Amino acid sequence: MAAIKVDELHHEYNDRGRAVTAVDHVSFEVEENEFYTLLGPSGCGKTTTLRCLAGLEVPTSGTIEMDDVVVFSSRGVVPTHRRDIGMVFQDYAVWPHMSVFENVAFPLHTGKRLPGRVIKDRVHEALELVNMAEYVDRKATQLSGGQQQRLSLARALVRQPKVLLLDEPLSNLDAKLREQMRKELRFLQRRVKVTTIFVTHDQVEALSMSNRIAVMNKGVIIQVGTPREIYQTPHSEFVAAFVGATSFIQGTVTTIDTDAAQVTLDTQIGKLVSDLHIELGVGDLVTVAIRPEAMRVSSDPFPGPNNLEAIVDIGLFVGDAVDYHVHVGDELLRVKGSPRSHYRRRDKVFIDVPPAECVLILRADEGPAELARPEDTLEPVMIDTTA
Repeated sequence: MAAIKVDELHHEYNDRGRAVTAVDHVSFEVEENEFYTLLGPSGCGKTTTLRCLAGLEVPTSGTIEMDDVVVFSSRGVVPTHRRDIGMVFQDYAVWPHMSVFENVAFPLHTGKRLPGRVIKDRVHEALELVNMAEYVDRKATQLSGGQQQRLSLARALVRQPKVLLLDEPLSNLDAKLREQMRKELRFLQRRVKVTTIFVTHDQVEALSMSNRIAVMNKGVIIQVGTPREIYQTPHSEFVAAFVGATSFIQGTVTTIDTDAAQVTLDTQIGKLVSDLHIELGVGDLVTVAIRPEAMRVSSDPFPGPNNLEAIVDIGLFVGDAVDYHVHVGDELLRVKGSPRSHYRRRDKVFIDVPPAECVLILRADEGPAELARPEDTLEPVMIDTTA
């Protein structure tokens, strides 16, 4: 059963007399108790979509339905305080002059009045959920960033909403705390069983926490799927490039073996054999997307069809692997090697590309979209092992 239905949601705003489209006729459904993520780069429309769901923005057109109640349509708008939602903002938005108890209790003092005992019990229950009960009398200004985030979650949950909206709530935390809070937030969502829409630009957050992910770009949803589907079978170059590191190779279909379910390609790096997982014809132009961890690197040739000779350009030690950038002809590929490997710059190596790991994306005659090269998407803290 769908807890949220969004149909043809469109939102424009005026920028110095010019109409700018932020959300472009977006439609999706979120199942009851599902953890649904809107993932995309800055300016893609994900936060505007969330604010429309919350009632903080009035869309230009479309319909929004929550729990079988239409909260926005051409006929009218249900205001934010009458929508059965809880929301956590990126900056937590805690009130510094209030105690932890007063912050969490605040939503219960709006709308229908509740007895003091009920408010006290609800606040303590919400604080217990986020492991903050011992801080009930502390001032909000005396809390760490992680504690403020938990406080904001408790305040969103205290009304026991049917929908929880999360607008990049982990982005202000340091890396270690962010990793911890990913686990805690997902556990809490499962425990409370609340339908959740999570907005983020962080691929790791989306992949590790979601039931389903909607990848957005330029105001539209590009692809919807489970984390595995989004990562392992992207439908476009944009999705493959945005969700994780990817090497792209352009090619043309030369032969198709329907019995073996494989296709042979003439590419920029020579002949490649790929498993056939989309409908193709001889002569079709394709982009082959290959994840770095899908390839192997060695000093010796590999058996099999896709054994490539390469020259090491750089190797970056990242702890659990070495991130090698290698030249195959004029093309630069990104390959993950063992953390104990130590190939140096200009070393000759061999790369194995399993046919099952080649993701084929059909492209138009005008050529592929312009995408970031592997060197443009490096993690910032790495050690060069090839120097």
